[in-house]
Amino acid sequence: MMVSADTPTQNGNSHTQSHEADESQPGEDVDEKMTRLDLKSADGDGTKELAFDMQTRCQILLEELGQFQAHLRELKKETRVEVKGFKGGLQAEMKSLDKLTKSDPEIPKTKHGLRSSNLLFYSSVWSTAKTCTSVIGLGKKFYWPPSKDTQSTTNGKPDASGSTRKQNHALVDVVSQDGLEWIKVSSITEKRIIWDLAKAGWVDSDDESEDGLDPIDDEDDEPEGLLKQVEALLKASRATFVRNRHPRIVLILPRIGSVPDSKEVGNILSKIRDLGVLVKTADEIPTPPSLAEAILKMAAERFDSFSEVLNIDCTILLAFASDLSHGRVEPEDWHNKAISRQIEMEAEDQLLPNSLWPACGPRKMVCTRDAAIRMQEIVETIGTENEKKRAELLLLNVDSPHPREEILADFQSLTDYPVPKDWALPIQVVDVDIPAIMAALPPVVEKVAKNLTPINQSVFLYGWANDLTTLSSNGSVAKGMEVVIEANRVDDKTLGPDVWLSPSSRSLVGKEKQRRGYSEKETSEGFAAGNGHAS
Repeated sequence: MMVSADTPTQNGNSHTQSHEADESQPGEDVDEKMTRLDLKSADGDGTKELAFDMQTRCQILLEELGQFQAHLRELKKETRVEVKGFKGGLQAEMKSLDKLTKSDPEIPKTKHGLRSSNLLFYSSVWSTAKTCTSVIGLGKKFYWPPSKDTQSTTNGKPDASGSTRKQNHALVDVVSQDGLEWIKVSSITEKRIIWDLAKAGWVDSDDESEDGLDPIDDEDDEPEGLLKQVEALLKASRATFVRNRHPRIVLILPRIGSVPDSKEVGNILSKIRDLGVLVKTADEIPTPPSLAEAILKMAAERFDSFSEVLNIDCTILLAFASDLSHGRVEPEDWHNKAISRQIEMEAEDQLLPNSLWPACGPRKMVCTRDAAIRMQEIVETIGTENEKKRAELLLLNVDSPHPREEILADFQSLTDYPVPKDWALPIQVVDVDIPAIMAALPPVVEKVAKNLTPINQSVFLYGWANDLTTLSSNGSVAKGMEVVIEANRVDDKTLGPDVWLSPSSRSLVGKEKQRRGYSEKETSEGFAAGNGHAS
């Protein structure tokens, strides 16, 4: 019996190359040859040719994946994107195909091995991934908690062995949009769906439902295959929150048309869509871009999802002003550990050109008056002359007679990096009425606000209430808000603030005399001790 193309092997280790590859080179009808391979009548030459075509195609997939990983390493993102399961399965597939190219092409076992290959599945997953943005996982498992009826117990207590956890999981083929989109790719055919339905007793059912099918959530009569996979994805998604949002599920069906030949298959797809799953059939699947373009999009941040106006936290204001963000700063013996580490980080990965300026783009920027005042206090207390000049340019009155081109030119004179011509300086300072904002937000805001300092209340609650993306490097605050919202959730509709976290933070370098006596003042006023950094 043919092995399901949706149950990939996940073993193996092999070295992958990273030179430019074109997936379309090794015969564009490999998929068609695989599906039409006749175990009895196919001649040995055709079988051998197909085996080598598949081997070449698998090698190209590995090479392209290797290039994606190399790009992630350049961006220092290799640990953020999980590809181990997908890569291991693809490597195992390569080993299997290597053996099949050396096998006797005349014997049924060789032909069966080619037909039962998972290459078509892996190829579809990779093609799908190349159309996605902000990919953070390929072949990643997600779990949901067991129900009281299904949870295994030991001496009347929940079993902590993990056996139930292993059962309660869904495999997501592509995790994109920085975690908010889960994509399942199924190379299943209409014929296989009909077979699954017949096995479950769904075809020609005498059930009283209008379409002759039992409900999808009827666990007493649940079909195998596609529906079971969708149900698992839904359960895992409902148990998962990414920035206080459930991931959206997308089902890709490259071997099924938009108008199925079978009424039963059409009914199944309608049921899946009714559950909120986006279904894309063969003629709705976009063509992947070039590998070079695809890799850039796959590794990109989720900037496309940002609001049109950005809310800038005090931590980012300081990063914009800091000498550490604008070129080489020579280490001094009076520099604390945080500054010394940030000098090293900037040498490895330039924060403004590589992260903050791309995040801003041409969008208008605002900051709360509390954030502006705090940043100005820190700059005036310990800032260098250049740090003070940058801070002034950042927060010039929006009605200033100075045109933007002049402001950017002045800022350019204070940095070693090319300033984007569309950077929307100056940042507009806005006044915030905390009681009014809290009255307009969900009730959980009361608990969220209790854990925030006044400045963080002004920044994050303002962004939340106005549906603005807040740029910050304060990861502990962002995570803390998520935890409080989830711990006090009463429905799935409550969305917390949209916060994008900078990959690193920057303190002010400051001047030696002021710096040496500043840590005590920072601690007492809520700054990160010794960092010249707002909390």
